[in-house]
Amino acid sequence: MNFLWPLLLLLVIAGAAFLLRRERRLRNGFERQISELNQKFKRATERLDEERARLETTFSGMVEGVLLTDARGDILHVNPPFREMFGLKGKAEGRSALEVLTSVAADDAIRQVIQNGEPVEREIHFEKPRPRVFQVHFSPVRRDGKLSGVVSVFHDLTEIRRLEEVRRDFIANLSHELKTPLTAIRGYSETLLEVSDLSSEEFRRHLETIFRNAVELSHLTENLLNLSRIESGREEVLLELIPLRPFVDRLLERFQSQAEAKRIEIENEVPQEAVPLQADSTKLNQILANLVDNALKYTSEGGRIWVRSEVSGKEFRISVEDNGAGIPKADQERIFEKFYRVDKARSRDSGGAGLGLAIVKHLTELHGGRVRVFSGPGHGSRFQISLPQP
Repeated sequence: MNFLWPLLLLLVIAGAAFLLRRERRLRNGFERQISELNQKFKRATERLDEERARLETTFSGMVEGVLLTDARGDILHVNPPFREMFGLKGKAEGRSALEVLTSVAADDAIRQVIQNGEPVEREIHFEKPRPRVFQVHFSPVRRDGKLSGVVSVFHDLTEIRRLEEVRRDFIANLSHELKTPLTAIRGYSETLLEVSDLSSEEFRRHLETIFRNAVELSHLTENLLNLSRIESGREEVLLELIPLRPFVDRLLERFQSQAEAKRIEIENEVPQEAVPLQADSTKLNQILANLVDNALKYTSEGGRIWVRSEVSGKEFRISVEDNGAGIPKADQERIFEKFYRVDKARSRDSGGAGLGLAIVKHLTELHGGRVRVFSGPGHGSRFQISLPQP
């Protein structure tokens, strides 16, 4: 019996060794599986990160604003252009679309897509953070065949709509400006043709009216052609050194009789010792002539006009100031548009067509400069042009 104990001991040792080897194989197999799972998870995470990065890059590079909401209408993601469009400073994610957009129309469109699962396209006016117009595409987002959210793409139409309004105003104003002198020319011409017993004085008066309106048409056409040429980029700037004080003296001589007729004093306050200005003399003459002419038209009898200059850094500034009626704040942003006039009835009485300030703006910008207006009702107006100097 004693020989059985060693045999049992060998069997126990062999069994333990077998179990250890099996446990080691199982452990190694389990570790391989864990390692493989970790690798798969890592690759899946990397793919998700790459996909997220691509989406972020795509959304960030878009000009349009992008808003992604879930099936409840809560925000999941917005891109930087959207943040800029709506002035978002803090976190948008988790907030409702209505709270961020402050537009019932936009929120209704999102709700409609969630309910019907069909894309919607609308032109929506937003008042905050400032009045703007957007063309918005609302499209459903689906996952595994079920609607999981809505992606809204915002395309800014504000500038396009503004330009359309400017074009409509331009056409309407141009039609009116052409109609007025043409009607006068036609009416007086018909009188000359049909009435044979006009006195020589009446005949001459009719001819003078026809001539005056023809001249007005000629000036209008010339100004329009000048504007067209400037805006097309075909106009060149020929720079030269201009002694400004004598240049302004010669310019103001042309307006002396017009100023005397309204008892308006025009003062040249450009310093005698002012450094020469580098500019295109012909175009500078047009700029200042239009500004002085504009000041004379809108300054009451007995008023005053000043022409001044100063140097600030590398800018040469010239201003034409009057003590006339002034310009309301709401009109100051539009006075440099073609045919735009603050007081339309008064402008027509004074012969203005609303093109002078548009020419001033374009010729100043052609020099690489800028024009600004400082004014207020009852406080006169000061138009300042700033021209860069080398």
